[in-house]
Amino acid sequence: MLSLALLISAHVSLACSWWPEGEYVRFSLFSSHLADGDDASPLFYSAHLFNQYAVDEYNGPQENLQEWHNYFDGKFEIKDIDQVIYKYAYNYDRWYRPKQEEVDMSQNALIKHFKAGNDEDVAEYLTFAVNLENQLRKDPWDKKELDIDDIIQSMAFARSKVKIVENEMLTLRYAYQMVVMGYYLQDFQVVDYYYKKYFEKCKQETVIKSWAQFYWAGMQSDRNVKLYNWSRVFDESKSKCKFIFQRFPSKRSEVKEVLELCQNDREKASVLSILAFKNPAKAKDQIKEIAELHANDELLDILLIREINKMEDWYFTNYYTGYGMSLDSWWDEDNIFEFVKEKNFQSDKQYLKDFLALSKDIVENRGVENKGLWYTSIAYMAYMLDDEVQTNIYLKLANKHSDSKEIKGQLLVIDLLSLVKHENNWDKKFQSAIMKKEKEIRNYKDEIYRYDRFHSQLMLAISRKYLADGDFTLAALFETKVKSGDVYEQYGGWSSEGNTGYQAFDLLNENAGSEDMDAFFAFWNKKDKTPLEQWLCEDLEKYKWRLTDLWGTAYFREDKLERALEIYETIPDSVWHVDNWELHYYYDAELKNDPFESNLYGRGYGPNWGKTYTKPAFIKEILRLKEKLEKRDEDASYTALLLGNAYYNMTYNGNSYYYTEYSWSSWEPDDFNRDQSYYYNSERALKYYELAEELAPNKKYAAYCHRMKLKCLRDGYYDLETWKDKYEQDWKNFFAKYPEHGPKLKNCDHLLYYTDAWKNG
Repeated sequence: MLSLALLISAHVSLACSWWPEGEYVRFSLFSSHLADGDDASPLFYSAHLFNQYAVDEYNGPQENLQEWHNYFDGKFEIKDIDQVIYKYAYNYDRWYRPKQEEVDMSQNALIKHFKAGNDEDVAEYLTFAVNLENQLRKDPWDKKELDIDDIIQSMAFARSKVKIVENEMLTLRYAYQMVVMGYYLQDFQVVDYYYKKYFEKCKQETVIKSWAQFYWAGMQSDRNVKLYNWSRVFDESKSKCKFIFQRFPSKRSEVKEVLELCQNDREKASVLSILAFKNPAKAKDQIKEIAELHANDELLDILLIREINKMEDWYFTNYYTGYGMSLDSWWDEDNIFEFVKEKNFQSDKQYLKDFLALSKDIVENRGVENKGLWYTSIAYMAYMLDDEVQTNIYLKLANKHSDSKEIKGQLLVIDLLSLVKHENNWDKKFQSAIMKKEKEIRNYKDEIYRYDRFHSQLMLAISRKYLADGDFTLAALFETKVKSGDVYEQYGGWSSEGNTGYQAFDLLNENAGSEDMDAFFAFWNKKDKTPLEQWLCEDLEKYKWRLTDLWGTAYFREDKLERALEIYETIPDSVWHVDNWELHYYYDAELKNDPFESNLYGRGYGPNWGKTYTKPAFIKEILRLKEKLEKRDEDASYTALLLGNAYYNMTYNGNSYYYTEYSWSSWEPDDFNRDQSYYYNSERALKYYELAEELAPNKKYAAYCHRMKLKCLRDGYYDLETWKDKYEQDWKNFFAKYPEHGPKLKNCDHLLYYTDAWKNG
């Protein structure tokens, strides 16, 4: 019996309330530490004020660890040196600092070396330095202040050691500790004396020379002298970059007098480099000026990488992830990124072209020594601009000019990206090349910055290439190699477990039609897969019925019911009755309304007044009703109405969207690439409602069928003003055609009376 659901509940949004942004979504395939400025990692390009990801897992700065590594002639691994100097020193347990587990030093090679009686003077110094670090530590949480008396005793010890140790390196180290202790005690005379005597004109290459200058500068009362000396440290000691960055002005007008103190072009370039690092937007002109002053500097190399990472964010983040540009809104100037919103920004890439031209000029005419990095950068920018010839030219130049493993890994990535972008034949030779390069890239996982994330984004880029080509099979399969715990993107599952089968499902769901799904299953079911094809399909099996359901649903969406039913009937019946989160199935939870009921007042879940159906059972009933309608029996009008109800309830405004869609949101329409016209308009339902009116046995029932037509007409009016005018006219026409019944059908009062009118013909 026909039932009438008066669904007056508000729309229900099934969208997630959390929206990823910032570093969660930022896209980058150009490794941030190619310049080897590892201690400067806080200043690598980031959506936050500071980059939060270190290059390595060491507790201490590499510039100091490397110096000790060299001192011992490479006998001890850097991790052992780090454990002795830094990890063992800090036994913090606060959440805001690195929690230090109990450190087993018994197997540390450097400790064994000391315990055997070797380098006793070095062991004594390191013990002193570690203990001093704790004396200098302040902790507001446990109310720990400086141990002034202990520091004074340590100063006496270090002062004596400066005078008597014969090891020149240790003499400088003890002198440096005197500078540090003087700084913490705010004793300018001590700081000034030891800095000027041991470091100001020191010829020895050592990181503590810059570190001593850092503390000495911090004691200067003259702002410009302080900033000038800090800018020199910024160039020479990357581990102090973050502190200096935080305290340096952002505007050139504020450092005019600092620039006047600079004694050469390199020093001027250092000051300008800090300003460039503080610029989150276009820094091309700043980089050009710095290169004209001093091109052969690691700071410029890092700024080059940073600028490319910026452009990746501007041009690629939204394109690949669908979440917009990554940058947060903490920048003072709200309009500095307005250029990103310019028309055709994605296609023009004019700034990228200009920066590429500048980079060529710098490497060719400005005396750059790290040519391998600059040629690698140019090759990547050429790839970004789809210039295959220039990409290959500069890949060869980069390989010729660099033996760096970091560079080699990056070149493999660019080579693979370029190969995939410019090759369209999915043959064995091409697949073998992809497989070979992908395996080679894995060999550089220790050299590629944040490798797991990097590799997932690489797979994402390849997936999107095939998506843009309309090859949804390869797009979905490469999408399965994107670990959602590493990357947040449009088809990601937002799960650390990396349920990549869902990602393939989501991509296909939003893009594929029935023919595309045919192609996907033909690929999956191939008997003679290549090694690459086997690798791509290896994670799909547990999602078999979920994907099979999508295959059948693709036909259902196109109203090809017989073929949809054939596919649905290959799925075990138990699948349709899973009511938990197993494999994300929840058919019993969603398919709980009667899809044949007359739904007048919007979507939602009303009482179960009628029968519910699994997908195959629903199709069988539709086919039965269509066959019955062809006979034009005495119930024909009612049968047509039931079919109209079925097709209407599968629309956005119906009560059973889940037969053909897998989500419903108040943010509609979705930006799916496949056709969703059947879902957002009611043309299929309208056809049957019009037929029901035509076949109605009496005026009363004809009016009711016409009333059902009105909601279909309403759904076709997307523009608010158009909707208002046209819908009002539709009601006028309705009242004119059925003056006795139209007004009664305006509201809910008489609807139940009309639902059975077909029986009275």
